[in-house]
Amino acid sequence: MEIKNIIYPSSKEHYNMSLFHIKNEQVDVQFGTVFLKKGTRIPEKGFTKHACHEISIIQKGKIEMLNEDGSSKAYLKEGDVVYIKAFEAQAGNVLEDTSLIYTLIK
Repeated sequence: MEIKNIIYPSSKEHYNMSLFHIKNEQVDVQFGTVFLKKGTRIPEKGFTKHACHEISIIQKGKIEMLNEDGSSKAYLKEGDVVYIKAFEAQAGNVLEDTSLIYTLIK
């Protein structure tokens, strides 16, 4: 058993802090935290598509998620849980300083 405190990267560190990464023949799971600064876009340009399924819990803050045409898809706020399928395009505008917990599953 491995136990860790949930901590977030500071605004001066890399935005993503991996807490666990478990990989073997049957499973590849990564669990961690993210801090996103108000006024940023993730990614800076375009959209990302990850090879993993993602489940994230918004601990605080607000993100405007975007459709590929640039229109608003949804607003994620404190207490929301979001599931993003593997290879689903994703991008967003960070409307408030945001802290979230994520799990990536491959």
